[in-house]
Amino acid sequence: MIVVFLRLAAARTFVAALVLCASVAALRAQGAPRADPFPFGGAPLRVSVLTFGPGDAVFERFGHNAIRIQDTASGIDLAYNWGMFSFDEPQFLRRFLSGDNRYWVQAFPSTWLIEAYAGQDREVTEQVLALTVEQRSALAALVVQNALPENKYYRYDYYRDNCSTRVRDAIDTVLGGSLERRFSVTTTPWSYRSESVRLTTPAGLAQAGIELALGPHADVPMTAWQAMFIPMRLRDYLRDVRVPGADGVTIPFVAGEEVLYKARRAPEPPERHGLTLAAWGPILGAWMLLLAPISAGARARTRVPAAVMSIAWYGATGVVGLLILGMWIGSAHVFWYDNLNLLLVSPLGLVAAVPVARAILRGASSSLARWCIIAILAQGALALCLAPLGIQRLVGPLMLLLPAHVGLAVAYWRHMRTAPVEPPTPTAANAAVRAA
Repeated sequence: MIVVFLRLAAARTFVAALVLCASVAALRAQGAPRADPFPFGGAPLRVSVLTFGPGDAVFERFGHNAIRIQDTASGIDLAYNWGMFSFDEPQFLRRFLSGDNRYWVQAFPSTWLIEAYAGQDREVTEQVLALTVEQRSALAALVVQNALPENKYYRYDYYRDNCSTRVRDAIDTVLGGSLERRFSVTTTPWSYRSESVRLTTPAGLAQAGIELALGPHADVPMTAWQAMFIPMRLRDYLRDVRVPGADGVTIPFVAGEEVLYKARRAPEPPERHGLTLAAWGPILGAWMLLLAPISAGARARTRVPAAVMSIAWYGATGVVGLLILGMWIGSAHVFWYDNLNLLLVSPLGLVAAVPVARAILRGASSSLARWCIIAILAQGALALCLAPLGIQRLVGPLMLLLPAHVGLAVAYWRHMRTAPVEPPTPTAANAAVRAA
């Protein structure tokens, strides 16, 4: 478990846990053919949305999508993909954590892109859109303009401006904003946190990273419009849209839907979700209590393991807390702000680690160690009191972290020596006998 939290402290774990659209950067390494944007002619166009199901990697669990445009006259068939990024870009990690990372849109031959995702056993669904001729031309012009070198980069936000919201917004533009008007007033039972945790099931480490990194802004119920940041949600909502037909009668917006590749893997997780890692909290707390000696002999055997555990636990949680605080203060990602998880992974742990370990080894409490432990427990108690108020979802972090904090505090107090009772001196004993 200590290794888990040391890994959580690594920024790349948070990156992997929070990237919400699968990129095709890995596909480019396989020799993906490039296609430059081109001006569409006046021939009839066929426009569809390609939705790619979840993959194996954490950042592929959220699916992906693209807009497919086919020129029926020339046979040119391109898929416009807004999920392009590269770990090799200069200062990628800093830019990601600060909310200044750049993604871009790029056109790929549709058949190649479909085959690439099918090769990863990711389900591919195509939805042909019932757009008018003018709307199809307008959409084609929009994505071509967006894919120009001077326009293709955008500031990526994994919830509010990602690969799926770009597809959603392009379609909504040619529909005159009707999608947003309809779905922005429809509230869902989901939140950004619940969807993120659900889709990363059963990756407990990723779930813990998401739970710790997100603040209360991620717990506000989403509208259906916001929920379309998940490509599969956008696919599902498009099925319910109706648009005016040629004779004025409304028709389904999805004129046809076909599964181009049926994945062998299990589908995306159901609506319920759990924290697989949180179940280890009580186990970890019980393990800490094993380091709490009952007798003097046991205290001698557990002193060193308890001191090592103190440094490891308080050091690891302190580093994670410092990282969360830095994300709150120094990032443009609003979903990392006001994070109450700092009450459970406090940077104070970095102050407590060495004094607590030294006190355990010496068997004598110090004021600094004592007050650090009291402060950490008080913060945990405050988090427990705030949890029912619904300000932020704290159940998972409480289950995972609070038992260990309590167990280690008990181990600390059990290692503190009590002052020995001095036997009476002979002179004092004789005086007591004479007095009797």
